[in-house]
Amino acid sequence: MANRRAPRWPPGCHALLARAAAHGIGLLAMTWAAAAAPAVDCAADAAALIREESELPRLEVASPADRPPYCITLETIMAFAGRVKAHAARCPKPDHAPAVAEWDKTRAEYSKLFSQHRCKRTR
Repeated sequence: MANRRAPRWPPGCHALLARAAAHGIGLLAMTWAAAAAPAVDCAADAAALIREESELPRLEVASPADRPPYCITLETIMAFAGRVKAHAARCPKPDHAPAVAEWDKTRAEYSKLFSQHRCKRTR
């Protein structure tokens, strides 16, 4: 037993070092991914929203008696209102405020109708 060397590292230390290295690599990867995220193109995003708004289904055409299409119409319009709000948060402009407020009000009203008619989310 005299020739046996004493370990330099305490038992279990290798696992601790491996875990610390893995966390460091993970943190580095997340930092790089965040830095590599593309910048938001506000003009293109606004143009897409304008185009999508013109293609939105109208609630006046859908009948509450025909529940699936009515619910899908409500859900589509509520999702669009959420996208308008997200766009305004990413690309703040003072002239967006009235439109965002109007779409937020619409989303709240349609959310009540969605619940009132016992609609279920499609996603």
